[in-house]
Amino acid sequence: MIKRIFAVALVLLLVGTVSIQAQQRNMLPRFPELIIEKGLSESFEVSECAAKVSISGNDADSTLKVTIKNKADKPVSSSMKFRILYPAGESHVRIRVDGKSVRFDRTSPRHTFELQPGAMINFEISARTSVNYSVDSVRKALREQEDKIKRKKGFLMEDFSRLFEREKFGRRFMIGPLVSKWGLFPVDFIKSSIEVSVPSEFVMVSPNAEIWKESHSGNTRVFKSEALENFAAAVFLPEGDREDFIQTQQVLTSENFMH
Repeated sequence: MIKRIFAVALVLLLVGTVSIQAQQRNMLPRFPELIIEKGLSESFEVSECAAKVSISGNDADSTLKVTIKNKADKPVSSSMKFRILYPAGESHVRIRVDGKSVRFDRTSPRHTFELQPGAMINFEISARTSVNYSVDSVRKALREQEDKIKRKKGFLMEDFSRLFEREKFGRRFMIGPLVSKWGLFPVDFIKSSIEVSVPSEFVMVSPNAEIWKESHSGNTRVFKSEALENFAAAVFLPEGDREDFIQTQQVLTSENFMH
């Protein structure tokens, strides 16, 4: 049981899937995200979402504009948590709620609100964040786990550690759920637009590549999608890191590792 729990937690950690207990420092760099903390996810809909990011060097300059509607027949009282990973600093984060500036407080990054039936609330976040990602904390967790687990049928934890020793500290940027309940449950999207501009040496790894359109402009690649679902989990990274990254994901989701 302990091994199974560890395996599941590790998969969520590395592919970037949000988890209530996941430490933010272990998550892939990504867009700012809105996390609804109270109320049923069925009560909310994302009437409009526009996410845009430009990656240059080690920085990502991103904006997220979201309109959320209460589609229930009763008032909803809730709070919205702002998940902004690896910000360059609090001064590099700007938040507006219904056009009014809201201070970004890293110790309590949230905003309480109440919506009447059919009412809407608008959020706008702009942030400069780092795209540098390190798996050092994951390596440490694996080594600690090796002290407890000698062998696993069909798969050795020490083999998994060696796999991670080959992965370098590098640049990553992921598309997360953008808006969710508790960081776990999806919210219906009515209109969505996502644009990712990356250096020409970057590529995209996605289980749903067909929903993206790619174009080139000078030394920049631009990926766009208007899909209402399946956009999460797309990862952008240097082409030289692609094969190792894919191999890592295949190991993490393999039947031998999960069972």
